[in-house]
Amino acid sequence: MKVFISIDLEGASGVCRLAQIEHGSDDWQAARGFMRGDLDAVLEGCLEGGADEIVVCDAHDCGDNLSVAGLPAGVSLIGGGGTQLSMMAGVEAGFDAVFMVGYHARAGTARATLAHTYLFAITDVVVCGGPDGELAIGELGLNAAVAGACGAPLAFASGDDKLVAEARALVPGVEAVAVKDGLAWSTARLPGPDATHAALRAGARRALTGPLPRALDWNGRSLRVTFGRPDWCDGPAGCPGVTRLDGTTIAIPAADWLTVFATFVACTNLI
Repeated sequence: MKVFISIDLEGASGVCRLAQIEHGSDDWQAARGFMRGDLDAVLEGCLEGGADEIVVCDAHDCGDNLSVAGLPAGVSLIGGGGTQLSMMAGVEAGFDAVFMVGYHARAGTARATLAHTYLFAITDVVVCGGPDGELAIGELGLNAAVAGACGAPLAFASGDDKLVAEARALVPGVEAVAVKDGLAWSTARLPGPDATHAALRAGARRALTGPLPRALDWNGRSLRVTFGRPDWCDGPAGCPGVTRLDGTTIAIPAADWLTVFATFVACTNLI
């Protein structure tokens, strides 16, 4: 079984403050250890669940938070950034299941730790054109649809309790593990790593030994993206095919989802 893991930092065990996710700080150096601890626990669970090939995408910021040192046999790391698929770089190679580890809730979620959607400048992302109408989504939704466009279901997610609720609402049957309880944007109740790592390992194993959820199919849907200030909207509004709806909002037209997502990523690079 081939497993793809996209791992972020904000939703890792022990992380709840802005300084911990800011590249290069002493707090970030310590948080990298929390991130690796969560990854190691998930890798153990995947291997126990029957995975024989695992690709890990370092999906936080510049993609330089993790080291290949100590990775088990059959596990490889995608580091760095700048690819069209961003946090999902490498998923296009084809996988049986996708895991999202250390993720956080979408921008604007109440009492969600370090919640945002790709950039702090983005206040809202809405996918439009589905059978249920408009749906506000975060990084988990955007990226799960990328996995689905590549034929892979989201099988596992971890982060705070608000991220877990978001994942379960979006993907019925997903295995989701809360490693903290969000109390405010920069406050959380943080269990010790022994407890969270045991839960992550067991959850990862269950995700691969039980029935997999259905992969998301968002081909033919469009996106509406809202920014916090008009000047943050100026660059993205100039992307080919993008329509500016008002001072702070753009629409990305419906197409196959990988095209919609690539346009979204290009827009984020223009802020």
